[in-house]
Amino acid sequence: MTVTPAKKSQIYWGVTIAITILISVYSTIYSLTHGIYEVFPFLYLLPIILFVYFYPHRGVIFSLLISTIFLLLVYYFGNYNLDLIAVSTAWFVIFVTIGVVTSSFAEGLRIEERKYRGIFENSQAGIFTFDLITLRIREMNRKCATMLSYDRTDLIDHNLSIILVEGVSRDSFISEIKNHSSTGEIELFFHTRDGAVRQFLVSASRAQNDAAICSAIDITERKLAEQVIQKAKDDLEQRVRERTEELTRANDELKAEIRERKRFESAIQLANRKLNTLSSITRHDILNQITAIVMYLSLAEEVVTDPVTREHLQKIEQVTQLIQRQIRFTRDYQNIGSSAPQWLSVAVTEKEAITDLDLGGVTVEAVLGGLEIYTDFLLEKVFFNLVDNSLRHGEKVTRVRFYYRKTPEGLTLFIEDDGVGIPLNAKERIFKREYYRNTGYGLFLASEILSITGLVIKETGEPGKGARFEIQVPPGSFRISTPEDEMRS
Repeated sequence: MTVTPAKKSQIYWGVTIAITILISVYSTIYSLTHGIYEVFPFLYLLPIILFVYFYPHRGVIFSLLISTIFLLLVYYFGNYNLDLIAVSTAWFVIFVTIGVVTSSFAEGLRIEERKYRGIFENSQAGIFTFDLITLRIREMNRKCATMLSYDRTDLIDHNLSIILVEGVSRDSFISEIKNHSSTGEIELFFHTRDGAVRQFLVSASRAQNDAAICSAIDITERKLAEQVIQKAKDDLEQRVRERTEELTRANDELKAEIRERKRFESAIQLANRKLNTLSSITRHDILNQITAIVMYLSLAEEVVTDPVTREHLQKIEQVTQLIQRQIRFTRDYQNIGSSAPQWLSVAVTEKEAITDLDLGGVTVEAVLGGLEIYTDFLLEKVFFNLVDNSLRHGEKVTRVRFYYRKTPEGLTLFIEDDGVGIPLNAKERIFKREYYRNTGYGLFLASEILSITGLVIKETGEPGKGARFEIQVPPGSFRISTPEDEMRS
């Protein structure tokens, strides 16, 4: 049968206690039979202290038992010497008292030892101790041995080099413990049983008897993860730097392109201004000449009496007036797209559009709130033409209404009246340049202005119930400035 070291230690101390008891009893008998009464009582302190130390929970009973044996021996071999019996009784009390006190202290020490032993054995960190002089391992918990793939009995009393990799970090670690009572967290490399090297985070403190108590946590996986993360971080930073350089180059190229485009736009704008100026002067001169033609036609009509000739003159006057309207149309049309689109308040634009119109009792209602549309600045002319169209051709119009609704496709702006409406066969043709009546190119012009920023206009009213124009505004080309308007829409 294999005897464990713990069992061997128990047997050894049991034999030692038994020997001390025999020595004490023998000394008592020998002393009493030879007239020696002063030395032998002290010998009983040794078995009492030893027994109480190793078996504190039975220390009181043992003290009482051995004290009784001592007293009986005195009674038996002391020839009933009253002085000796009195002194021995006092020693009996002293022995029992010493047993009680030392047993209490020893039990407290055992409780503390069990508590720290439990912490030592059950800690999730590896714990080991070693001698600072010999560098031999004294103790090691199961967790530490498991992390190193050892059985702890294989490591006890072996040199520290069996688990610690030799090097500057190990020597620095040992020197730190020798020179200071404790160390901070130090990263050390450990050997495992299978020859692998793992990285541990170790903190240590110095105890009595040149012992060092060390706590170790395996950080190999964490370090590997940190290396992977660091590599990924470095790769990412490199990619960011490369991408930043690409974006910087692209930005420089874009800036150069923008500068070139601005120069080109400036040249175009200058050319457009010159062309507009020339067109304006030419148009003004032509209109002056047409005015003179109309005047001379009027004078001719006054002096001509032949009906056929007068009819020809009237047709010439009508054609001349048509030319005059077409030339005036070019004045409006040349400004379309001459300026960049901008955000326009629909409510403000609507009010400005109808300022110069003779409404003649027609009510214009607008429920537009904070609606803004990104479009050409000639939006005012669009509204003007639509309201003017209602006044001219609605016949029985009493009300013109502006309002809007949000739709899945964006937003629809409505301008409707309660007049006679537009015939079905004319709904699409009214926006064509070839189709006009008294208003000339008004609706064609409105459609062209709106199309610059992707807005589409169509007529959806019912004939006999009024005209209704719908302006389709795509997402991104409208915004509503107040939450109340957003909810109302």
